[in-house]
Amino acid sequence: MTQLSFTSGELYDIIDALSIFEEGLNDDGDPQGAAYYANIAQQFELIRDKLEELPGEDRVANLVLAVN
Repeated sequence: MTQLSFTSGELYDIIDALSIFEEGLNDDGDPQGAAYYANIAQQFELIRDKLEELPGEDRVANLVLAVN
């Protein structure tokens, strides 16, 4: 089992980076590629939104990769 931890600030940075990729692909006329990065950004936004519901000292997302 692998565990990754992200603070809310790190999640903001990831979302911003993915949004930059999305905008670039839109500008280059690649809507499929842009949609791919938008979908990933949306998933990180859901995680960030859940963290925003927690008190400041508990705003760390621990993501666990479990392989069957």
